[in-house]
Amino acid sequence: MLSFLYRLVENYHREHGLHPNLLYVNQWHYQKLLECLPEMKSQEEVSRFLMMQVVISSEAVHPYVAWLPINVGAHLGRERERIL
Repeated sequence: MLSFLYRLVENYHREHGLHPNLLYVNQWHYQKLLECLPEMKSQEEVSRFLMMQVVISSEAVHPYVAWLPINVGAHLGRERERIL
């Protein structure tokens, strides 16, 4: 699983010139990933190790990576705080 993810990241970088910061997987793929990383106890640890946020989605038939600007949703949180 890790070698597959490495190839995904390398292909994405070659194609887009950016390192992806999101990994989309379904629950089955995530479990397979955890089997490769038995020392990782939380999704946060896995994210730090991969240097990508992990999104578990039943719609992710195959694992895929993407890039999203880090602060893209920052203003939404501030607007939500004002509403509350």
